[in-house]
Parts: sequence; structure tokens; C-alpha cells
Amino acid sequence: MSDELAELHRFNAWANRSLLAALRLLGAEQLTERRGGMYGSVLSVLGHLTEVEYVYWRMIRGETREEIERMIRRGGAGQDAVGAGLGDLDETLAATGAGLVEVALTRAPEQRVHIPWFERDFTVPQCLRQVLTHSINHRADINGWLPRFGVESADVDYIDLALADG
Repeated sequence: MSDELAELHRFNAWANRSLLAALRLLGAEQLTERRGGMYGSVLSVLGHLTEVEYVYWRMIRGETREEIERMIRRGGAGQDAVGAGLGDLDETLAATGAGLVEVALTRAPEQRVHIPWFERDFTVPQCLRQVLTHSINHRADINGWLPRFGVESADVDYIDLALADG
């Protein structure tokens, strides 16, 4: 479908990995701590980002809401941050990162996906763009909070990926 959207999702997966590397420098209590100006803990916001990526990926693949909810209830990929640690979220983000690149390359752009919480259908490119903007927003939230815990913010700009690629 779109090499450009696939490349942006490759970047998204890389940026998630870069942020996770910085988060591994936090202690367990810091991951769940809430401080002024934060609307959730680092772990809860990362869990939300992860779940949104997972749910959109699975919906684009044609799985029903019931199938997706059943997987989440079983504690599989996409589980909420409650009870999930960085390892669980890292594993899910690795799967969704590869999966979103794959659907960006293979799904027909005119394919429609029903998003139940908006009660309407969107095209695959619209869904993929929503995942990107949503994840960028929450990565920025988390990245901005890291210095409060004594950890340097991660480099998560596209140019950092381009420089790493050589």
C-alpha cells in the first residue's frame, strides 16, 4: 500500500525501542510513581500507548473487537499496564511494530476499519496515521517526564534513526 507509511511505522517502532531503553534506567517504583504535571505513571501511559498500537494493528488485520478483547483478557499481547512490566510491553511493541509495518505495505488503502469507540469506519491509512500521531504524543509525554526521575530524555527524532542507518 504505502512505502511512506511503512517507513514511518518503522520509525515508530525504533522510537518505541529507544524510549524503552531509557525507561530501563528507572527503578520499579519510578515506573509507577505519579508526580505533579503527570496524568498517569510512566508505566500506565506506556501501557496505554502499547494497547492502542496493538488494537489498531489487530483491527486493521480484520480481527473482531471480541477477539481482541479476549486476547487482552488472557493477558496476551496488548494487555493493559496493570500487572504488565516493561518486558511485557516491550514484547508487545516489538510485535505491533513489525505488524504495523506489514499492514502498511500490504493492506489496500481503500480498506475500511470500524473503530467502535468512534462509531464509524476509517480507511487503513487513516488508522495508521492515528497510531503514529497518538504514539508520538505519548512518547513525548513520557520522554518529557524522564528528567524528573534523573534520566536523560531519549533521542526519538526521525533524524536519529536516519543517522543510525548510516
